[in-house]
Amino acid sequence: MFRLIKYCRFHKITFSRAQNFFVINFLFIVIIFIIGFWPDIFYQQTTTRDIAFYNGRRLTLTGRVCEEADVDYKSRRLTVCIDGQVNGQILVTTDLYPIYDYGNFIRLSGELESPPIISGFDYGNYLARYDVYSVMYYPKIELVTGELKLTQKTYLVLMKLKWRLKEIIDCNLPEPEAGLANAILLGYRRTVLREDLDIFSRVGLSHMIAISGSHITILSALIINFFLALGVRRRRALTVIFGFLLVYPLITGLAAAAVRSAIMGALAFLALYYERSSSLIKALVFAAAGMLMFNPRLLRDDIGFQLSFLALLGIIYLYPFGERKTKILLTKLKLKSSSKNILKIILDTINLTLVSQIVILPIALINFKQLSIIAPLANVLVLWTFPLLLTTLIIGLFLSALFPFLGILWFLPAYLLLKFIFVVSNLLAAPSWAAATIEDFNWFLGAGYYALLIWLAYRFNKQKIAPD
Repeated sequence: MFRLIKYCRFHKITFSRAQNFFVINFLFIVIIFIIGFWPDIFYQQTTTRDIAFYNGRRLTLTGRVCEEADVDYKSRRLTVCIDGQVNGQILVTTDLYPIYDYGNFIRLSGELESPPIISGFDYGNYLARYDVYSVMYYPKIELVTGELKLTQKTYLVLMKLKWRLKEIIDCNLPEPEAGLANAILLGYRRTVLREDLDIFSRVGLSHMIAISGSHITILSALIINFFLALGVRRRRALTVIFGFLLVYPLITGLAAAAVRSAIMGALAFLALYYERSSSLIKALVFAAAGMLMFNPRLLRDDIGFQLSFLALLGIIYLYPFGERKTKILLTKLKLKSSSKNILKIILDTINLTLVSQIVILPIALINFKQLSIIAPLANVLVLWTFPLLLTTLIIGLFLSALFPFLGILWFLPAYLLLKFIFVVSNLLAAPSWAAATIEDFNWFLGAGYYALLIWLAYRFNKQKIAPD
């Protein structure tokens, strides 16, 4: 670090405040990446005040459900915060009924365990990202009384709004369409059946389910256009967007992609508010550093975090290459304006899909052992529905809240789009060649792959800025 500063001074290299801020954030990310190679670097020594100290014992504890329940078709998972003589969080797996959820105070009686290794998967590291070091399976549970703090009451109001929206969707859409709608709009990934998740993964459409930048961008555009249509001034409409970017990630469970997208969206809209240009890479680095400052485990242990940021890096540095080739091709083709626009949308979708797959390939192969061959075609056939689907779901929710007796009618357009996604995904997943299984890919090969990719991106960007 000091050598870098001396080098800059010797060569009279100066940085603006914005550049200094970017460099500091970037170096912080590099440091977190390097120290992450030590296996126990983020491990916390447990004391008698930590709940994990008592793993392996049968206990009776009283705590508060401090996260929204994670519910699938078989069980309910509760994150229970214990505050008192001992402190910590426990992940409790219990039956679907009776219903326990965020804000409930409960008494648990059962065996406290360390997270197990499941088929070679380190469940302990996975949970440690969120400071969970203990689990309980099907303990005896009793409701008890307790008082929530003001911030917890506020969050409970948001959760009740989310539960109401889910209830409206469940009442007016059949399964599995309702489950997919809840996953896409509200972040309920476990409402999608496992076999359907496998199909979406096989055809390369899993990114539609995870809350991501595309969700937040489209929803932000819908909100701002709505207020502009009502005659609200642009700057006042932007303040509403800031509020949405703060609340929506909270509602969807603070997923890495949602938080990253919200931070970047806020920076972009802030630049628009003050009529200044915004650098995507600076916003991305700032978002990454901010998240790692609160939770340094994300970079090493959170696959969603890794995939989200790598995909965006690919869009920043590799997508323009395909975009340039698309412009050259469209210039050579003698097509009508409407045909050219349709072809451009198709080529841009293929470009975006290929870039995302290229950039995340090593992580996907190491963790999932599967490469989707048919993903570009699947994305071309399906992604065009995404803005329409979000729009029809929001309109359906709004109209169903006003006129609930016509809810099925309001949700009919969304149902048709959801049905289309399922039909196309099942058809494309059927061929044996739709996806390839690759077992022997490792991090050594991954490092070589990324070194080559960085070199190619550097060469492309160097050519792009070179004078003609």
